[in-house]
Amino acid sequence: MSTTGHPRETPPSPGRRRRWLPLLAVLLLLPLLIAVASGTVAAEDTESPEWGNATRGNATTIEVSLYDDGGSVDTSTIQAADFDLTAGRVENVSVASINASGENRTGVRVSLLLERKVDTDNVTVSLRDTASITDEAGNELPHESVTVTGMDAVVPKYQSFEVRRVNSSTARISVGIHEPIQQLRISVGGPSIDTLNISGFTERTGNTITYTRKYTFPEEGEYSLLLMSVTDENGNENSFGRQQTFLYDDSAPNVTVTGPENATVGESVTFSAAGTTDDQGVESVRWQVGSETILTGENITVAFASPGSHEVTVTAADPLGNTETVTRVVSVTGNGTAGNVTVRQPNATVANVSVNGSGQTQQIRPPEGPLVTGQNGTLERLAASFPRNESATLTVRSRQPTPAFATATGHTGVSRFDIDHGSVPAEDATFTFTVDRDALGAVGAEPDAVTLFRKDDGWTPLATDIAGRSESHIVYRADSPGLSTFVVGVEQTAATDLDAEAATTDSETSTAEPETTETQTEEPGQPDIVVTNATAVPSELGPGERTVITVELENRGTASGDHNVIVALNTSILTTRTVTVPAGETRTTEFARSVPENRTGELTVDGQRVGNVTGDSGGLPIPALPSIGIPNPLSLWPDGIVGTVLSGLLGVAVGLYGVLKALAIYLGY
Repeated sequence: MSTTGHPRETPPSPGRRRRWLPLLAVLLLLPLLIAVASGTVAAEDTESPEWGNATRGNATTIEVSLYDDGGSVDTSTIQAADFDLTAGRVENVSVASINASGENRTGVRVSLLLERKVDTDNVTVSLRDTASITDEAGNELPHESVTVTGMDAVVPKYQSFEVRRVNSSTARISVGIHEPIQQLRISVGGPSIDTLNISGFTERTGNTITYTRKYTFPEEGEYSLLLMSVTDENGNENSFGRQQTFLYDDSAPNVTVTGPENATVGESVTFSAAGTTDDQGVESVRWQVGSETILTGENITVAFASPGSHEVTVTAADPLGNTETVTRVVSVTGNGTAGNVTVRQPNATVANVSVNGSGQTQQIRPPEGPLVTGQNGTLERLAASFPRNESATLTVRSRQPTPAFATATGHTGVSRFDIDHGSVPAEDATFTFTVDRDALGAVGAEPDAVTLFRKDDGWTPLATDIAGRSESHIVYRADSPGLSTFVVGVEQTAATDLDAEAATTDSETSTAEPETTETQTEEPGQPDIVVTNATAVPSELGPGERTVITVELENRGTASGDHNVIVALNTSILTTRTVTVPAGETRTTEFARSVPENRTGELTVDGQRVGNVTGDSGGLPIPALPSIGIPNPLSLWPDGIVGTVLSGLLGVAVGLYGVLKALAIYLGY
């Protein structure tokens, strides 16, 4: 104790003070170390999340992987509206963690649930512009994209199934599907059985993908075609039960003709094909009397204007286009003095006609060719009625129209026909004449601008109709109450006639062109269908042999129209077909026919020769001389072989004489 009475405190030793000082320092520094460590980790997570791959979960699910280095993706920032697809729409999402390779790397699998199946194989997934997916440190997923394959789960959808007839045995089959396909199956049942697949079809794209092919049925009968299934390019298959039918009938109608085999000139006689039969029914009956008269219907009544042998040909067609033709030869004799018509042609522009009147319409025409020919057209034939048993002498002349006609009528005259029939009255005249297309083109006129005028106390226009067309000319028909002078007039599109047209200046021509265009616009459209090409393969054949005839038709008019194509052997019709040709377009039709067993001659299409049918005599087939214009080899002059040789020798002698005479003059003899 000290002297003051208090206890004495003993100070701690230096060793004890040093033991607790380090512990105190650790306690003071621990919060600081924790804060520093935490700050260092936060500062290190600056990397954005990244896209992984995309895979197909099922038909309506796409799995997308997202990864993050040094942290983890904030799943609360993932919404269905964040994703944009190239096909389909995301209806909902679910998120699940996944094990990711790599150090400090975590990931999530985002399952995109689609609203419905998509109709495309590859779908690209991307973020919308307004989307923001981040990791827990706030780093945003970049606006990139990934693509998933194998998503097409939509089966092909049916659009159409058609079977259209090409000819009696061939059909064009077409299948319409909403997307490209790699396989189809069509079952063919009937007299023969078949299964069609994609290999025979051609693909045509458009609003609908259409697959087409031609199919020829092997034998006659009724067939059923069933579209069974199609498979798209991604293996999706759809089954159908669509059915079409096709009737293969190559049997032509059985034609029965009744009518007289003998008649007299001017006598009305009736022919009938009412007994014609066909399994599918008879669709049309067409008659040809002589070389040009065409009539339709089961029954016809005709009167022959001249004596001789006349052919009456009937062609019947069924709904499938099969035709059969029968020709009857009628022997026509004169009835005393009435009905005889004789035509003599001293030249192409004049015809002298002697007529013994029959009291009925009589045809005035030469045995072949037109009655008279002019510069721009021809008078093919004339029909008129003369008093019975009165003799009339007619003189028919083709002349050029005078300018006075254009002044009086406002029409350009292209042809003129003067008919002098003396004092014998003539009634009910019918004119069949042609106008060259070049003549119409020279005045800028359409075919329907032509009118036949009759001179009778002035110029009277007659009702004029188009009766036919060819490559070079238009055929017209007009009726007149009597005979006199006639002019074929064309409605003027410029103040000019044919002669003045050649002298028209360029400025006048260009001024008239807008008027022509305006006139054509106001007129109703008219078809102008001509056969531009016709071929037969083979073109040289014998009786009973088969040929394929291809005919190309062009409509040069301004309206759609029908043209009846006539295939004939000499003047006998083998088959016909009506072809519809739209304005400004071309159509092609094909015939496959056998020629009759006992007939030879020229095979024609609308009068245009496409082949020869010749008899087989054991050597080379030689057509009859008159049918192809081969000169008689026995004639001396001027066309025969003997005449040809003599003319050649005469030409050599004349040439040699000229050379010798020139040499003598040169030498001074």
